[in-house]
Amino acid sequence: MAAIYEDKEFCCSARRNELGLTPSPEDVVYILECAGDCLRMGRSEAAWNHEVHFPLLCLALRNRSKGSFQRLVNVKSCSSASIVPDYRIRFAPDKKMDFCVYLDPHHDPNDTNIASTVDAVRAHLPGLSINPTDDLSLLSSPIAIPIETNRPGEGLDTANLQVATFLTAHLTLLQLLLDAGASVPVQDGEKAPSVDDLGFLPGLIVQGNTWNFIAASRQDFRIVIWSETSLGSTGDIFGIYQIVASLQLLRQWIGTTYWPWLRRVTQRAATAAQLRDGPAG
Repeated sequence: MAAIYEDKEFCCSARRNELGLTPSPEDVVYILECAGDCLRMGRSEAAWNHEVHFPLLCLALRNRSKGSFQRLVNVKSCSSASIVPDYRIRFAPDKKMDFCVYLDPHHDPNDTNIASTVDAVRAHLPGLSINPTDDLSLLSSPIAIPIETNRPGEGLDTANLQVATFLTAHLTLLQLLLDAGASVPVQDGEKAPSVDDLGFLPGLIVQGNTWNFIAASRQDFRIVIWSETSLGSTGDIFGIYQIVASLQLLRQWIGTTYWPWLRRVTQRAATAAQLRDGPAG
């Protein structure tokens, strides 16, 4: 992401256009004005979410040039999503995420059968969910990035703990999927997938105007949480463009790295179940 912050011409370059649509100045100024009003009036977290955070997420990830929900990577509110008890860390807070970036397998252009494969695999998972959460709207839509929001100056430590707890649960789920497909042989020249192939799992923490990136990775048998790094601020125009570009860069990572990996892991888990159960009758 260094180019987004160090190269002032990046936002107007061909490399920027490869990430997705750049918002119009009018849309960016609107976000800026909404953020200014929320800050000036001391508005609630719900107001920030409604006026600033979700509109900005949609501006980056859900453009209106085609069907808003006819896409592989999307964003939604998930404020009722609890972590399934099987993945919950003892004594960790059972609090909800505000938003998430998720995948809709029905719109994978490279595999028209993957949605049914996901459904077959999640039938054997805790909560019948392909995620570490039991939210009904996300049972078959893999979460890629959890997002926690707060008002300015409030709850940063709690938000860090919440996102870290979710990412840890997510890594536990991914390892469960890997174990489910471990008996499936690999082709010559291939190696079995591992969580380490991903490098990290991302999360976002938004505190008023400030958007922060957090990550979890596995080192040996430990899960390491990397502290937050600022993606930008909705307090200025350039910061908003930075946030949009960062979100679109993360979307690119989801499409080129995370989803191909998860799709393969899910297919292996489904194949293992078929081999184990054998033909009906």
